[in-house]
Amino acid sequence: MKADSLKISKVFSSGGDVHYILPYFQREYAWEKDNWKTLLDDVFDIYDIYNPEQEPEHFMGSLVVINDGTRNGTVPAFKLVDGQQRLITISLILCALGRLIRNTHTSITKKISRLLLNPDEGNHLHFKLLPTPKYGDRAAYLALLREEEIPSVDSKIPIAFEYLQKEIEYKISRDGIDPERLFLVLTNCLQVVFIDLDQKERPYEIFESLNHKGKRLSQADLVRNYIAMKLPDSKQEEAFEKHWAKIETLLQERRTVGRSGLGELTAFLRHYLAMRTASLCNEENVYARFPSVSQCVRQLKPIN
Repeated sequence: MKADSLKISKVFSSGGDVHYILPYFQREYAWEKDNWKTLLDDVFDIYDIYNPEQEPEHFMGSLVVINDGTRNGTVPAFKLVDGQQRLITISLILCALGRLIRNTHTSITKKISRLLLNPDEGNHLHFKLLPTPKYGDRAAYLALLREEEIPSVDSKIPIAFEYLQKEIEYKISRDGIDPERLFLVLTNCLQVVFIDLDQKERPYEIFESLNHKGKRLSQADLVRNYIAMKLPDSKQEEAFEKHWAKIETLLQERRTVGRSGLGELTAFLRHYLAMRTASLCNEENVYARFPSVSQCVRQLKPIN
């Protein structure tokens, strides 16, 4: 394990190539207005005290990644174990700023593009950050960066982008915020602890241990992580794309059921465990019960 303090500009390889992928056990983009507002408030607070001679530092927590080799022989790739909410939101802020100033600050707009895209690469590798397909996160994010029409999806990414763009536009037009100074704040003052795991370390346990930080993971999120932990890497793509994705489409954690207000998938898992054990566990103990009922994993079958 290696840990370094990195500026956001360095996280995005300072305009060079890099590629971040969300592993299969990751959940969807889940931040909401309170989270977006808090981050923007921090950014504008730093803007107010910004001094180019002694740039202030604002630590945003950790980004935990696992080195995933290279793509096309030259592009370093990382699986993003923890920090996707922050990294996606920062990307959306940069994208929004770039759109707002492209006719007035072409130099900054080009720099933003180099932070978000790998210009010489095609397909998914063209994008430095590749969100999960869940709820249409990936489709929405890629459409935003391509400036294409956003498909009709349940993703929160388009809502986040609209909010962030309006807030930044308001600050520029009303308060006279200088886009160049704002860009420097975003790229040089925001910092993370970049934790790079090697292939021998197990990201699943780290993901689980981080449950108490940030936006709380659901019981279904933790069960999904557990299943990934039990599968070899070579089996994960088939298991999650062919089977688990169908389950999450039918049973969406954002939709709640009954008096408990549990997400659909968590509620299903709770009652599935009750069927297997003849005992209904506490709503907060679905994940704790799941590993002990080993038959549950073996009995999970694809939905045709």
